[in-house]
Amino acid sequence: MAEERLEDVVIAFDVSRSMFRRDFAPNRIEAVKKAIEAFVRRKYEIDYRDRVALVAFSSKGKVAAELTNEPDYIIPTLQPLKALGTTGMGEGLAVAIQLLVKEIQLLGQKVFRIIVISDGKPWGSTIDPFKMTTLASHMKIIIDTIGISELGVAYEESILEKIAVETKGEYSRVFETQSLIEVLVSLANKKQITYSEAQRRSAITDATVLKIIAGDLFRPAEASEDQTELINLIVGREKVKCIICYQYDCQTCHGPFFSCGRFCSNCKAPMHLHCAAGWAENSPPENNPNIFRCPRCFFLLKVPETVHLVQRMHQRHTYDLPAETETTRFALITRETEEIQYASCPVCHMIFDFADDPRAYLCTNCGSYFHAKCLEDWLARGEGACRVCGKRIEM
Repeated sequence: MAEERLEDVVIAFDVSRSMFRRDFAPNRIEAVKKAIEAFVRRKYEIDYRDRVALVAFSSKGKVAAELTNEPDYIIPTLQPLKALGTTGMGEGLAVAIQLLVKEIQLLGQKVFRIIVISDGKPWGSTIDPFKMTTLASHMKIIIDTIGISELGVAYEESILEKIAVETKGEYSRVFETQSLIEVLVSLANKKQITYSEAQRRSAITDATVLKIIAGDLFRPAEASEDQTELINLIVGREKVKCIICYQYDCQTCHGPFFSCGRFCSNCKAPMHLHCAAGWAENSPPENNPNIFRCPRCFFLLKVPETVHLVQRMHQRHTYDLPAETETTRFALITRETEEIQYASCPVCHMIFDFADDPRAYLCTNCGSYFHAKCLEDWLARGEGACRVCGKRIEM
């Protein structure tokens, strides 16, 4: 069964010097502009919700128009573009993919497409267009290609054809303006994909690609002044509660929000790092224990791999020890890790500086980190239990 979905389309077109040739009327680049205008208007007629963006590439790629469904915004951006430089097809593809990455992060259920229009000779590329094609293929982006007057190039040797084949797109060759307009207008039609293909497209599972495109959670201390104001507007100035567990204190490390709290880099929703890790482990669409979608805005996010180590230690501890056990083992840490960089000592509430003291202790029950000196002073005062979880300390 075929299914139509909303589409985001980026048209990446060549504006190198070779596109100034007059074998198209009045020249190649003006013919391309005319064809793009016809495409945009036809796309709007088919489904006004579909969006189009423009990327012009020569020696480098640049965004001429962001994704929009307003023809009156996108068409005027074509007029100032002039032909110059060499053909950097790899750069054009890279910029086009970057435009679509955030949309994939936000919502993977659309059909994402790139249309490349070029004379097919990427002599000026410093970015390998085939590497970009492989990346697009992993991200389930369809690339349709149009070769402008590829005279003397065998079909099986066309770079543009190879790009289209690898990404399940369409390849066309045109030799005059009217044919170019007709081909591009025909590409305005939605891609008919089966339900099973839609499911595969909506679930990007390649681990490397997910790691690249997923956004980072950020700590409260890392927020800029503007971000802090936005966070205060969204969650208020009172105690911040995690949107996953709806608690101020983390249910894994039992620390307050400032200890392991993080914010979504897109909507600024608050969540405990350990809650985010648990959410990621139970997110089957991504099929990656470190990748998940924000429960509020569905933005694609990632958690540090080291977070799962503490959770596994906590799980092993609660599994191995009898329920009545009231002790916890403190492990000496002598190497700085990503997790400890974001931790604060429960005794002094300060961060860790391994250049000053290359020692720390980890409570294997709750996952809290202590400065070595703070723990020594804590024990010297006769405090024999972990300050966070309350278990009796065994060294």
